[in-house]
Parts: sequence; structure tokens; C-alpha cells
Amino acid sequence: MRLLKVLGIVGGVLLVWWSFQWPSGSGDVASQQVLSIKEERDRIVLGWSGPVQEPMSERIGATLDRYKADPRRLVLILNSPGGSIQHGRQVVEAIRERHRAIDTVVDRAGVCASMCVPIFLAGERRMADPEAYFMFHEASLNSNARDDLKRQEISETDKEVLSRIVKTAVTDDLFRRDIGIRGVSTVWLAGMRKKIAGRDVWMSAQQLIDEGSGIVDGLVRASAR
Repeated sequence: MRLLKVLGIVGGVLLVWWSFQWPSGSGDVASQQVLSIKEERDRIVLGWSGPVQEPMSERIGATLDRYKADPRRLVLILNSPGGSIQHGRQVVEAIRERHRAIDTVVDRAGVCASMCVPIFLAGERRMADPEAYFMFHEASLNSNARDDLKRQEISETDKEVLSRIVKTAVTDDLFRRDIGIRGVSTVWLAGMRKKIAGRDVWMSAQQLIDEGSGIVDGLVRASAR
């Protein structure tokens, strides 16, 4: 009976986690998000700086629609600390459903952390400055999931166990669905999954290339913006 109760709680916490993710649409978050557009002779450069959070998908999608008939190459330069898994998937879907080739880039002064990585992987060509940095880590419970877990009538030890079960399940799903795609090395990914246990792992684009990760297609020297 105790096992059934624990499994039921796990399912409930997972549902809350997937439903709410991070708080969305707040003015504080929106004020940290910047989408720049630079039109060049042979390409259109979009620059996203800020969290992966609403309304990123809407803004990226609207901009892609604006240039849907434009023959110039599209480039998306990313500089993000990451954010919501759910919203990150919406951003990826917004890019894919336009059926328009877009390259992704991380500049020397840029960071592509956490859920930014799957968005970077949505690029047809994925380029980065050798000194650009990427970060990988385990998924975290948001405040809604933590509050739901606190309300459960179980011991603190069981709560800690449940928290670890949920984090492991969500992280495994993230690695499988969102990172282990588009030519990313399965061997490298399995090694990274072990490395991130309980910590953030930062790697430069040069290191990702040297390790044969498949995350970055190639290196390009880019000026800090």
C-alpha cells in the first residue's frame, strides 16, 4: 500500500511539474528578454537575449512569419540562461512548424544554458565561437511542484526520495527527447547525463567539438555583441 501511495504522489508531482514549469508571463521576466533584428544583404539576423519563457515562442514565431517570403538566410543568435522546459519546447515547435531553414549561433560573449541547448539544436547549422559557453544540468522542481510535495502526508525522508525520483524522470526525458537528437552523440550524452548529477556542467564550444559531442556543428569567430 505504501508503494502504491508513493507512486501516486510521484504521478501527481510530475503532473504539477509539467503543467506549471516556471511562473510565466511576468513583467520581470519580459523586461529581461530582448529580441533584436538586423537585416543584412544576404541574411536576416535575429538575436535573442534572456530567459526561455513566455512570450519567447510567440515573438520568435511572429518574426519568422514576418520574413516567411524573404529568400535571405535566417540566423538566430542565442544568449540565454535557460528557463522553462515546456516553453522551450514551444519555441522549438514554433521554429520547426515554419518549415524554414534557420541557423543558430552562440557568440563569444554569449551563453546557452539549460533549455537554451534544445533551441540551439533546432538550427539547421549550429555554430558557436570557440569561447562561447554551454551549460547542462538536472531539471529542477518549480515552486508549484515543491509546494505540492510539501503538502503530502509523508515523512521528510520520503519527500526527499520523491523529489529525486521526479527530477531523475524529468531529466532523463529531457535528455532523450530534447537533447539526444539531430546528430548528438549518444555515447557523449550518456556520459554527460552522469556528470550533471547534483551540479552544473559548463563547457566551451571548443570543448564540445573536441569531445565529439555533436552539439556544435562548427566553430566561427564572432565578435562580442
